[in-house]
Order: sequence, then C-alpha cells, then structure tokens
Amino acid sequence: MSFLQPLMLAALPLIALPILIHLINQWRYQTKRWGAMMFLLAANRMNRGFARIRQWLILAMRTLVIAGLIFAIARPLASGLLGFSGGGQPDTTLVLLDRSPSMQQQGTSGTSKLETGRRQLAEALRTLGSAHWVAINGVDAEAQSYESLDALVDSPAMRASSASADLPSMLESALDYLQTNKPGPTEIWICSDLRETDWNAESGSWSVIRDGFERLPQSVRFHLLAYPDSSQRNVAIRVTDVRRDTGNEDGMAENTLLISMQLSRSASDSASDQPVRIPVQIEIEGARSEQSFELTGSQTEIRNHRVSLATNQKSGWGRVSIPADENNADNEYFFVFDDPPLRRVVVVSEDRSATRAVEIAAAISADGQENSSVEILAPDQLDSLVLDDTSLLLWQTSLPDAGLAPAVENYVREGGQVIFFPPTRLASGAGTALSNSFLGVRWSQWVGDEKQVMVENWRGDQDLLAATDSGAGLPVGQLEVQGYAQLEGDVLKLATLSGGDPLMARVATSRGGVYFCTASADPKVSSLAESGVVLFVAVQRAIEQGQTALGNTTQRVASATDEATVDWRQVTGAKDGLSTEYSSQAGIYQSDGRLFAVNRSTQEDRRDRLEDSKVESLFRGLSFARVDDSAGNLSGIVREIWRLFLIAMIVAMLLEAALCMPRLPRTAHRARVVTS
Repeated sequence: MSFLQPLMLAALPLIALPILIHLINQWRYQTKRWGAMMFLLAANRMNRGFARIRQWLILAMRTLVIAGLIFAIARPLASGLLGFSGGGQPDTTLVLLDRSPSMQQQGTSGTSKLETGRRQLAEALRTLGSAHWVAINGVDAEAQSYESLDALVDSPAMRASSASADLPSMLESALDYLQTNKPGPTEIWICSDLRETDWNAESGSWSVIRDGFERLPQSVRFHLLAYPDSSQRNVAIRVTDVRRDTGNEDGMAENTLLISMQLSRSASDSASDQPVRIPVQIEIEGARSEQSFELTGSQTEIRNHRVSLATNQKSGWGRVSIPADENNADNEYFFVFDDPPLRRVVVVSEDRSATRAVEIAAAISADGQENSSVEILAPDQLDSLVLDDTSLLLWQTSLPDAGLAPAVENYVREGGQVIFFPPTRLASGAGTALSNSFLGVRWSQWVGDEKQVMVENWRGDQDLLAATDSGAGLPVGQLEVQGYAQLEGDVLKLATLSGGDPLMARVATSRGGVYFCTASADPKVSSLAESGVVLFVAVQRAIEQGQTALGNTTQRVASATDEATVDWRQVTGAKDGLSTEYSSQAGIYQSDGRLFAVNRSTQEDRRDRLEDSKVESLFRGLSFARVDDSAGNLSGIVREIWRLFLIAMIVAMLLEAALCMPRLPRTAHRARVVTS
C-alpha cells in the first residue's frame, strides 16, 4: 500500500487519545469502602468479566475511528506496482514505452498492448501526479519534457512504431537526464511486453546502468507494467528477396518480378501441424492481385513467385499483405525494386599476399557469379584513385594522408563503405605507419605472439558479423590470430580478442561505414583466409551496404537515423505518421528520385520472452516493482481506497454506539415475557 499524502501518517499516535481519556476518567475517582455498597459489588461480580470486555471493545472502536480518519486523509493507494512504500508525489516522472510492432498485439476486446498500456499509464499517473513529465522515445532514446500529462499521452513518443525498442539505451538516456538535470524524487515507469530482443539482457551496459542509478543522490523507483502474453493465432509475412527477370519464355521476352516471401505463425498455432491456406495480396504500384499459399508448421518459404510487370518498367515499389489477425503490425511488408548498380570494388594494397583472400572474397558475389569489377591499386597509384560508383573500398596500406583523406571522407558521407587492414610495414616496426589517422583513429603498435589469440566475443545481433537470417551465427569464435595491430581512438568493438583488444571495430559515422580489421588476412598471422566464411560474409555485406547507397532504391530497417527525413515524401503507408518519424514507420518514401522501403526488423518476428528471473536480476539492488497485465484489460492499476477507510470508520462508530447502550434490567425483561 502507498499513500499520496504520507505525511498525514504522522498523526497516527492520535489513535491513543481514547485510551488516554479513559485512563484519565479512571484516575478522577477515589475508591472508598462503604458497607452498603459492598453487597451491590458482590452481586455485580458475575457481570464484571463482560463489562471489561465491553470497555475494551468500546476503546478499540474509538481507536479505529481515529485511525480510519487519518488513513483516509492520507489517500491510500492499492496497486501491485507501488508495494508497501511510503509513496508521495514524485518531483519527476519518466515514461519508457515500448512502441515496437510486437506491442500492437490485440487482446480479446480488440485493444492492443500498446493502447492498453497508454490508457493504464495515463490513469495511474493522473492519480499519482507529478511536478514534471518526461518521455524517453522508444526509437531514438531521446528524452523529451512535457508541461502536462495530457501533452505526454498525446505526443508522438506514445504512438505505435515499426522500429524495435532498445530498453538499455532508453534507460541510459533516463540516467543521463537525471544526472544532468538533478531533479528530486523520481519515478520511472516502463511499459513493455518483455521481448528478449528489446531488452538485450546479455548486454554489458546493464551493470553500468545499475551502478549509475545506485549512485544517484535522489530516490528513484522503477515500476514495470508488463504484458508477457504471446500471440496464440498470429501469422506474419515478410519479403526476403525481390529481383527483376527479363528471361524468355516460349520464345517471348517477359518482364517479370521474382518475389521471395516468408510466412510464419506462432508456435502455439503451429503445434497441430495442420496446413492452412493464407491469402496473400500482392500490390505493385497500385495494381493488386491475390494468391493463396499453404502454410505448414511454423514457417513456409515461397521462392521466386512471378508477378508480371509492364514491358518498360525497370523499377518501382510494392507491398504484400495478409488478412487481419491478432497483430496487424506484421501483416504487411513493403519492398522496392530496381536493376542493381555495378559491383565495383577498389582494393588498395601494399602487399598482395596479405590481400589475396580479400580480393577473392570481393570478386565472387553471394550468388556465386564472377565479378570482374575488382580494381587493385598499389600505394604509388593512389593519384588515380576514383571512388565514383564504388561499392566498397578495401585499404591495406598506411591510412589516407591529408591529400587523400578528404576524398575518402566524402565517399563515406555519400554512403560508401571502407574496411582498413593493418599495413605490412607495421608488423616490421616501421614508424611511418603511425603518422596518419582517419576520423580520429590510427594504427598503434603491432602485437605478435607465438601463442595464438582467440576471439573472446563479438556482436552477433547487427552489422558485418551478425547472425544469418535463419539465426545461425558466424564461426567468428573459431578464428585464430597470431599477430594483430592495436588501435588508438574512439571505436565500437564488433569483435574482441582475448585481452580486450578489438579484432574488428567500427567508427561512428552519420552515414556510410568505416571499419578496422586489426588482423591481416595473410595466412602467416591469422586464419581469416583459411576459415574464409567470416571474411567472405563480412566483405559481401559491406558490398551490399555500399550498393544500397549507390542504387535508386533502398530497403531499410525501421529505426532512428541521423539522416534528415523532412524532405521525404510518403508514397504509401500510415497516414497519421509525422515526417520526422518516417524512418521508423513502415511504408514507401521518396526523396530526390530515390525510393525507400521501410519495414520492421527480422527480430520482431521472433517470439522469445525474457524470463522473469532475468528481469529481476536486471534491476537487482534498485527499488523495483512489477505487475503483469494483458491486452484489453482497461481496469486501473493504481486505485485510491480512502473510501474503504471511511466506511470502516462509520462501521466502527456504529459498533461503538451499540456497545455504549445500557443493558435492560432483568426484571423488566421478565415482565415483558410474562405479559406477552
């Protein structure tokens, strides 16, 4: 139980007043023995026991009357979220709302988890009150202050999004806000469906977050409103590949679009293994057609489904959709198509033996076709370096000097991808390799050891070393390194060697990708070439990212982006979305003649829920309370129960009055019995 006016509980000692008054009344009289009364006292001994009990009951009722009045004035609250704390109105309230597609799962009443959470939070926070309202955006994790609760509830930060939530980043933003603004007592309300991908419980940032909140001087209380129920009968659809085919069929040239799709359903629904027919609507720039596909088990792949295009159509946009079910956020998927740009890769190498494996990985495309657009440049040929229409730049020599750095930086700003490998001269101890830096990062000393160094951990959730779409991880842990270069500068480690030095790192950029691989692909110093899967996949993904930047069509995962989207024009999608949030809302957008398809991430189709024990461990040492609810339940999670105490006070007063009424004489009672 908690109280909105906990200071009123300081008046609880007043419940002793009836007892003090009773004792004072007892002390006012002096006992004197009088013979005539001794016989009456002896006759009354039979009733003395009941008289004492009645007196104690009267005192108890009077005490309860005062206690009930004090508790009612203190405005008690009943809620599993608030526990048995003293409560009180906080100085600042922070709201962290999970707006990811999984939160749009609907309950029996047709109300989603997100809408249920919004309403319950609004009602609870309106009851509790606060001097300051702050929402942490679930997309970009930025803190936004609001003057009133109504402004917070109606803000875009509380609306549905196609982007996944990042609870660690949101809590880091909340911690930064408290450290910067130094408010008084604070409450942090978290509303989530506990998806593992949104919480990233294995992230090392959780320990930093806990330590940061524990060191804050003000009191901070965490309240988790959870909706852990998973979908029972839900089907999701996504497009895995789109390409144009101009092959001949029956001697006739055809212009068709080959669409590969994936249908999946919840495990509880697929347990019976009964096949079902799912009608899929396919839309190509407004022209619609429908085709039914059979879904067996939990997942079905539909490969290269043919859709006819106009004879001269080479690019455009489309959408696939299925009928409404428990979660409409995963019932459609947008795509764009165009002829891919030329795969041009430039390799700058001072030692061909160290880059041979890299050249082979770049020369063969993911579909096994030979790519003849790999250009090899020696360091003395850099005057002829041209990066126009380049998908990937592989650099194995000293970092770009003052003359070349501006051109490479401009290439990155345009969306280009660069992977730097350590120069061979660094391993020999040549100091010239240390003279240059790029974006604040430089090569440091070479570390060589006869003992092999293994990969300790790596980022398998994103970027070049991410797991495949099927969930299988890359064999990064099997790599062996006998020599590597250390880095100086601010980088994000994608793979870490035993000892803490990075094997692969990325430099933060607004657009494009800048990577550093600290181990050479030379077989003498690493197994990158021998175990070529990791190297091949990383290079192919970098090429794909570079081609995406060069092409006129782009498939994007819904998320926050530093790129300005105000000049984007929405072609199709949610009509109530703000232009500033286009990058996190599924749909088709156009800007400067380019088409963008924005969709939910593959992680949103996973249904793994964070275990309760892990949730408790994430908040260990902090003031934390949790309550579970379900979508569609709009009953309040925080209720004032002062009326119950007033009712108890009235009942106590009535009982006290009844106990104070004098007993009827026995003779009168007998007389009534005889008369009747």
